[in-house]
Amino acid sequence: MTSKDALMSAMNRTGHTQESAAKLVGWAGQQISQRLRRNSMRADEFLALMDAIGVDVTFTVRKTGEVLKDHKPGHGRRLKMTVDKVMYDTAGSYAIANSFFEDGVNEYADGEACELYVDKKGRYFMAEYHEDGKDKIRPVTASVAAAFIEKYGTEIEKSPVSE
Repeated sequence: MTSKDALMSAMNRTGHTQESAAKLVGWAGQQISQRLRRNSMRADEFLALMDAIGVDVTFTVRKTGEVLKDHKPGHGRRLKMTVDKVMYDTAGSYAIANSFFEDGVNEYADGEACELYVDKKGRYFMAEYHEDGKDKIRPVTASVAAAFIEKYGTEIEKSPVSE
């Protein structure tokens, strides 16, 4: 089975066309067709499309049963910083939750927003974004991460609430 076969089967089962699936990930309708025809669809694009149409794709380490997670980018800009001799990078970490559009209208509340990440080694950290660009990274404990998730949920791409 090729990626094209898998994607076409998934779209058929979920009732999506190439155009409707493309719109879900912000593409023009023909982009899926072009990538499949040229065999140029990247794995992250394939996984994003499958996720958007409601199909879970998992990779499991046979020996341990551990499910590998694909990279989930956050809403905020990339931050890369060393804190206590540990390098944290939002680009290589999994975004979990954020406080963007906390009030339902403004991207930042009082000029700042936070985004929770977990890196490949299982370390939680908060990317703290400021409208003035004085961003920073702060490592957090699992209990702080859980409280943040409880408060803000796990939806990453939030947008202003329409009236």
